Amino acid sequence: MALHKCPKCELNYVRDGEDFCDVCKREMKRAQARGRHVEESSEEDEIIMCTECGEAPAVRGGELCAACLKEQKRQADLEKTADLDDEDYDDDDDGEEIEIDGDDTSDEE
Repeated sequence: MALHKCPKCELNYVRDGEDFCDVCKREMKRAQARGRHVEESSEEDEIIMCTECGEAPAVRGGELCAACLKEQKRQADLEKTADLDDEDYDDDDDGEEIEIDGDDTSDEE
């Protein structure tokens, strides 16, 4: 009954007739239960850096990191607010007096 090192981890010993140590066997069973093999690397494991700042990893399924996404949303909200404000001023610039809550805003009292 000779022992030799496990070919996978090269740390533990296995008996003759066995392919891997108990630790590696357990790890391989868990990996198969999750639906992929331990040796395979998938595209999901790749870290994609943010295209805007290039410093932080991008969020899953996107090209920007969380901070850049937040800033992009903030900028879009500011632009939307500015556009709405511009539309309000354009409506008021026709030279007519405006009544607010039924009160006349002119100075003719």
